[in-house]
Amino acid sequence: MISWLCFEWRADGASVGAPSIAPVVVRAAGKPDEEGVSKVLKNVFAENAGWGEVSRKLVDLLKGNIEEAFSTDEPSCLVAFHGTRIIGASLLDLDADASNHLLSGPCVLHEYRNRGVATALLGASLTHLRTAGVKTARGLTIENSITARFIYPKFSGASRPHNGDPLKLQAA
Repeated sequence: MISWLCFEWRADGASVGAPSIAPVVVRAAGKPDEEGVSKVLKNVFAENAGWGEVSRKLVDLLKGNIEEAFSTDEPSCLVAFHGTRIIGASLLDLDADASNHLLSGPCVLHEYRNRGVATALLGASLTHLRTAGVKTARGLTIENSITARFIYPKFSGASRPHNGDPLKLQAA
């Protein structure tokens, strides 16, 4: 049985200041970035053995989330570039009442991990959500995952157990 955690960040909480990660650039995604975002997210979850069977279900779910995010002129997604290559992405749900605002979480290609890129993506995601009017941002992850242990606690993220299977809830 997989145990899920819900992390929360309050918009009125401590200032979110993402670290400088030059030469990597984090910015809002544009329509031309859709294919690169899709490749990064698929690659990250396919490589992550810690997510097991969940990763395949999540990749299937994210396909629809990506299509929906990129159906507008301003996709609800942030990307991290190294040169012209997309090396990370964070797919967002801008609905203030969403149970999970960080649909993909900050995802970074394996060869670019441990360089502060995920932290920068998380910080930029929280700032983007705050700007969109989200008062309390939420992100779901698996208990004891790298995300739960090292990424989501940053910027004063507080966790609580999440009951149910978020993949079934989102797929409905």
